[in-house]
Amino acid sequence: MAGPIPVKRERILKREVPSLTFAEAVAAGKTIIDVRSPLEFAEGGIAGAVNIPLFDAEERGLIGTLYRHGGREEAVQQGFAVAEGKLESLLAQFAPYRHHQLAVCCARGGMRSLSVVNLLNGAGFSACQLRGGYKEYRRGILERLEHFAPRLIVIHGLTGTGKTRLLGLLDGAIDLEDCANHRSSLFGALEREPSSQRVFEDRLAGSIAGLGEEPYFIEGESRKIGRVFIPKPLAMAMKSAVMVQIHCTLETRIARILEDYPVRDETVVGQIDAILRSMRRGLGPELVEEMCRLLHRGELHELVRLLLVHYYDRRYGKSMSGYRYALELSAEDLHQAAAQLTLFRRSLLP
Repeated sequence: MAGPIPVKRERILKREVPSLTFAEAVAAGKTIIDVRSPLEFAEGGIAGAVNIPLFDAEERGLIGTLYRHGGREEAVQQGFAVAEGKLESLLAQFAPYRHHQLAVCCARGGMRSLSVVNLLNGAGFSACQLRGGYKEYRRGILERLEHFAPRLIVIHGLTGTGKTRLLGLLDGAIDLEDCANHRSSLFGALEREPSSQRVFEDRLAGSIAGLGEEPYFIEGESRKIGRVFIPKPLAMAMKSAVMVQIHCTLETRIARILEDYPVRDETVVGQIDAILRSMRRGLGPELVEEMCRLLHRGELHELVRLLLVHYYDRRYGKSMSGYRYALELSAEDLHQAAAQLTLFRRSLLP
């Protein structure tokens, strides 16, 4: 790395830096770098941001403790001492973004992002501070979702009919399961790390940006998906929406489920086995034991058939029967179904 690394405290901490709001950073095409700890970033972050932490969770915890008990000056001194030993490695992590226009984010647009912006600009980068940090971004997310109650077309159908696949073929669609990283079933978290509530809301807000004219397509869901909850205004809009029902044969549904839930290894087999055994009370021990035997023998087609007939269809079929549908159509051919739904949506446009 050419040239000395600027480590003087007054240079890194005291200078004024250029700053932008999140909207201004997006409009300017800035690459957003989040310098919070990996734990903070995992709990919620700006969509598309890159995490290059100034401190890890342990270091941040130490500095926070010093701030609470020793005051700001002691915390700043400790923070600078920790950061000084890793400046070279920190700049190395920024190297791939040397020719990017950067907007640096921390929790509140405070010392962490200020110091990193000064460090970067002193090393020949082009960086500004994201005003208000993640907290301000988060406030905007919650405000947006608090007022998001659009006109909707809700797609209902029994498990395996291809509702989520269909959303992927439609313009103006909101995929709640993708935002939650959960398929909204007992098996919905297999081989996935479900989103936290913050991450879900951040991803949802990102997905609705630029959707265009209402109504939007959305899949029928309960208020809770995995461990997250749909914002109340959107959940209420789903209840008063135009309802569409799709259907296809049992064999098609089984085939789609087998494609969507591949059983790749014994770890997945063990997870499925545990879920099946948790269903003993509802399905009875004999049926559950039979399904477990099918699982371990690799007879997955018959296992899925039993799950659909004895669990999912009984559970969801009854609730779906109470809806009034404006349109019912076959989903045997998903592309054809998407074309029909597109025409249906056009008929609802102002």
